Amino acid sequence: MSGPSSSTGNVVWSGRPSISVYLLLYGILAAVIAAILVALEVWAGDTVSGVFFTSVRIGALRIPDIVEVVTVLVILVFYLVQAVGLALYQYGHSYELRTDGIYVNKGIANLSNTFISAMAFSDAKLIRTLGMRIVGRSTIIIEANDGRKFELRMLKDAVNVQNLIRSNLSHPTVRVEK
Repeated sequence: MSGPSSSTGNVVWSGRPSISVYLLLYGILAAVIAAILVALEVWAGDTVSGVFFTSVRIGALRIPDIVEVVTVLVILVFYLVQAVGLALYQYGHSYELRTDGIYVNKGIANLSNTFISAMAFSDAKLIRTLGMRIVGRSTIIIEANDGRKFELRMLKDAVNVQNLIRSNLSHPTVRVEK
């Protein structure tokens, strides 16, 4: 069976996309949007009659109206869809840099394993937009001599990873037989 485990090169770096910051960011964004919409619905129910029903109040306890509950549930479903999408992306992508090349694995059920040898390596381009710099993530685009491009997205410490890729793949190992 061929693959990263049967390669002769030593593992220099291995990683997956790091989604934790995005999950936290989307969670905070969903909570803020839900709070604003529910506050607007409560305000509209208290001041504008006929638009929304007011919440039922029993002493200090307020039981929300069905519209407020549905709003929170819809926002929660959108957050869960984003979280599942990010989790599938993380588990569907893995990268392994070895001394003789880099493996780019994609897919969960249908795995696509691509090996870029040091001889085929052309460049490793680092992309750090403002949003990526704020959350501490980056994208590296690996270019091969034959025009292929591979993206390694949502990487932590991508500057160091880019330096590792360039230092390992820009100087191919040559074997000399006796």
